[in-house]
Amino acid sequence: MPLKKQYKIGCSEAEIAKTLSFIVDEKPVIVVMAGDGRVNSSKFKALFHTKPSMIQRDQVEAITGFAPGGVCPFNVPKEIPVWLDVSMKRFEYVHPAGGNSFTSVKLTPSELEEVSGATGWCDVCKGWEE
Repeated sequence: MPLKKQYKIGCSEAEIAKTLSFIVDEKPVIVVMAGDGRVNSSKFKALFHTKPSMIQRDQVEAITGFAPGGVCPFNVPKEIPVWLDVSMKRFEYVHPAGGNSFTSVKLTPSELEEVSGATGWCDVCKGWEE
């Protein structure tokens, strides 16, 4: 069994909480998922009633307030809903970006739910199940 890459912050890639930004009904939506997850188009469409369309990289900062790679899921504008994917619930701690690509925060999934003001939990990922 190959060793999994460890990051300097002391976690696996899977424990890094990716904060992705999408456009749904012409409005931004944030989805935070485990680092080893990928968006499943059919699951995304079942929840949001549209296919996944990520915000263009050069527009992320203007919309979220953070540059790509550093989008902080608990300090985005209040009008942007934040959804948390169930792929993170298998970890004791996850590590979302803390405002730039060099900073992260160690939180339990429950703490992330609280500080992000999450709209709720969703299941829109694939590739992380064992």
